[in-house]
Amino acid sequence: MSSWPRIPQSALGPLALGSLLILLAALFAGGRTTTRFAPNSAVQLPAGVERPIPPGATPTPWPLSGTYTGQMGMLRLAVAEGLLDPQAQENLVTDLDQALAYVVQRTAMAPHSPLDVYVGLEPGCGLHGIAYTDVRRVQVFTCPTLPLNRAVNILAHEFVHQLCHDRYGDRHLQADLVLAEGIATWGAGRYWLGDAPHFRAFVAPWLRRGEELPLGLSYVGLPISDMNKLYYQWASFVEYLIETYGREAFDALYVTGQGRPGSADYVGIYGRNFDELEAAWKAWVLQG
Repeated sequence: MSSWPRIPQSALGPLALGSLLILLAALFAGGRTTTRFAPNSAVQLPAGVERPIPPGATPTPWPLSGTYTGQMGMLRLAVAEGLLDPQAQENLVTDLDQALAYVVQRTAMAPHSPLDVYVGLEPGCGLHGIAYTDVRRVQVFTCPTLPLNRAVNILAHEFVHQLCHDRYGDRHLQADLVLAEGIATWGAGRYWLGDAPHFRAFVAPWLRRGEELPLGLSYVGLPISDMNKLYYQWASFVEYLIETYGREAFDALYVTGQGRPGSADYVGIYGRNFDELEAAWKAWVLQG
């Protein structure tokens, strides 16, 4: 088996966006590179320390080394040495292939070419992931004591980030944070929903109790529970936009973003500003 290639330093430029969410209720988140991080714990699972990376920061990746397992479909997989036994590695190949096929079908977006997947060892057992979408590499870091399906859940989300770059091109690097993380969470679907049938139902209890957060709120400085809530709300908002206005209009909106939450041209595409759409989204959720 050949050694896994190391990510070049040129691919590790300033982040376009910061942290992203991993499952709230899961049992089963100067270069042009965009990076998306998934936190290293889930709220209702054994706690870890959230490590959000603010815009403009430069991550220091764990050194990539391991064995290359070959290409399956559109994925080229490598796993850190000693992380998985042969049977677990074989199962992972199947699970990741299924996850990619699922998000491709759900989002109606397809990869332009194969992408590299690296499953690394996190010595502290902090589960987290990252996507370098313009160099076509996604990574997840885990440890032998964590269920492997949690790493698959993260990678399903990371796959959607790559599909967005393939669909929208470089405009993906400046996408409105609400839309970028919302569609990645929504696109991961069953890998993030637990027993809920859709994100509308997932967030409805929060809205009924008046516990929702403003959609335009930045994740910077928030506790992990609030970050998690935001990302699920954003997924529900994306669900609302697509179901209400159609995918063509959503695609037109996605490429108008300027990075920060609420920065896309909502008025130009939908004829309503972000606040008006947020109010309409709340009403839609509560009527569900």
